[in-house]
Amino acid sequence: MTHQDEQNRPEPPLAGDETATLLGSLERQRATLAWKCGGLDAAGLRPLK
Repeated sequence: MTHQDEQNRPEPPLAGDETATLLGSLERQRATLAWKCGGLDAAGLRPLK
């Protein structure tokens, strides 16, 4: 079972093999990026110059 935090991001497994831990951490990073960029329009996603 995957646990979710307050922003509905998955928590990586606390105990598991290296692959499960890595994949869980990557999924959390993807969810964090989607959460932080979710409300931005094209201008907001454009890099600063």
